[in-house]
Amino acid sequence: MASKNNSTKEKSKISTKFVRFVAVLAILVSVVGNTGVARADHGAPPSVSAQKLEPPRAPESQPLDSLTLNIPPASSLGVQFVHVATAANSVWDTTLIDNPLTNGNPNAIILVTPNWNPGNVVGTPDDRPIGVFYNGTRAQWGIYNEDGAAMPPGAAFNVIIPTAGAFVHTATAGNKNGSHTFIYNALTNFNPNVILLVTPNRNPGGGSSGTNANFPIGVDYNNSGNDWAIFSQDGSLMPLNASFNVFALTAGAGVFVQTATSVNMGGGATIIDNPLTNGHPNAIVFVTPNLTPNGVLGTLDNHPIAAFYDGSQWAIINQGITDVPVGASFNVLVLVPRSDIFVHTVTASNKVPFAATYIDNALTNGHPNAIVFTTLNEACNLNLCQLDSHNIGVFYDGNKWRIFNQDGWAMLVGNAFNVLVPNPDTSVFVQKATAANIKGSDTIIDYPLTNGNPNAKILVTPNYGPGGVGGIYDDHPIGVKYEGGQWRIFNQDGYLMLDGAAFNVFVPTAGPGVAVFVHSATAGNSVLDGTFINNALTNGNPNAIILVTPNYTPGGSSAWEDHPIGVVYNHYIRKWAIFNQDGVDMPVDAAFNVYVVPNFKFNLPLVLR
Repeated sequence: MASKNNSTKEKSKISTKFVRFVAVLAILVSVVGNTGVARADHGAPPSVSAQKLEPPRAPESQPLDSLTLNIPPASSLGVQFVHVATAANSVWDTTLIDNPLTNGNPNAIILVTPNWNPGNVVGTPDDRPIGVFYNGTRAQWGIYNEDGAAMPPGAAFNVIIPTAGAFVHTATAGNKNGSHTFIYNALTNFNPNVILLVTPNRNPGGGSSGTNANFPIGVDYNNSGNDWAIFSQDGSLMPLNASFNVFALTAGAGVFVQTATSVNMGGGATIIDNPLTNGHPNAIVFVTPNLTPNGVLGTLDNHPIAAFYDGSQWAIINQGITDVPVGASFNVLVLVPRSDIFVHTVTASNKVPFAATYIDNALTNGHPNAIVFTTLNEACNLNLCQLDSHNIGVFYDGNKWRIFNQDGWAMLVGNAFNVLVPNPDTSVFVQKATAANIKGSDTIIDYPLTNGNPNAKILVTPNYGPGGVGGIYDDHPIGVKYEGGQWRIFNQDGYLMLDGAAFNVFVPTAGPGVAVFVHSATAGNSVLDGTFINNALTNGNPNAIILVTPNYTPGGSSAWEDHPIGVVYNHYIRKWAIFNQDGVDMPVDAAFNVYVVPNFKFNLPLVLR
């Protein structure tokens, strides 16, 4: 990424802040006990019903660095995300996917499962057989209704782009028989225990024409032929040239067969009881009906299915009003993501001329679709603090992710950044500014976890090139605000939002060992350019890791915060502060979304500010 030049902007500087923080000591008594606005809005658990649900608007908290599951991370299986149909991305019966791995790639292989309520937020059912197809005009893949019905806005789908073990199967005169088309593949032949996920593919390779598979599908193992087949559950003849994306998996943690029994049925659905899904509304679940698990004949389920969270557990449901029949079986994949949070320090070896520093982390190296968040953590030595008054962002250079100054000025050795790589679940996504969602300086977010939810706590980091495909600079202080029932990311200096600008978005909630709240600057907790946080997880803890995004409308409106911001720990009063990097006084009523993990892994050197 080429650096930029801006001779009119003040370069990074070394500054002593001893005087203004001695002033802090004089008002210490007035600071202690003052607390920023802290809200954690949690709805009551919904009643257990697979066909009627009123869930709370709250994604799960993200446990970090969990070592209890000795299984491969989700990134080893593929790139996964939740896609939501909106008015902007839908064309009649199709909702178009915008992802660097699939855009312009007619040979991409995509697996899809409908998700009734991503993140435990009510979505829109789409009670129809679905498939995927490549729109050559848009150079994008889409999820579409096989019967041609309009795609309802709000319909959500779990999507995975496998890294290996996936292939396309096409029905031919030689491999189809009645309602079945038999698979002849080394990954599946003579293997009744393989776990297959299947999604109809209307035009593999992006052909101008294709064949619909307008029926609920399943997989069936033929013991006499030692091969698997894809079949129509309603008995329809398998159309010639119908094609299917197939993902072959080995059974294990996160990959299993779910069979409906009288014990696990609830509200017409079969409830999955698994530690990877229980209590995790943001789990990403993929499902395909399996008529013959382990080669044993089961029960048909002739209905379009979906994954559904009942408030405590995931379930498999029929999207109509019909109950899942006892004896019906389903192949299930639950992705097991991993996350990390850490402090990244700029060194001579990781500093990239001129404006960037590269992150070296297993969850981001070689992963262009990782979603990375960062906040400046001001580096101080005694009372000398090294400022870096620049708007920052992240980008992928083809190998590693980097934090960079948007204006092109050099990173300073010794500067530090708090970095979060959260679980790639429904609470994490990339917002792209487009002509359809830009309004002046804003890009309007259309997402189930944030729509109609003024109490959402949103963290944002500019992403120069999501998926490693760049990019648009956004050299402006950014914030979030709620307006007209939707959240927006906006340039706080009023500059127009540029088409193509992209932002990593995280909608976190509090949980064990994680604090999420709104902090408001008051006359009692603010001094000059900083406002002090009063929280049990940060007070007296210089190793806490804090990420911050300005929030202009927490429950109304707040002061404008048109400055690059950061966080710093003050050892005199043993509290963290949010501060303006350019030294401008913190305005009273400025508000910030704050995410805190009380990190105890790092023993940072004691510094005074």
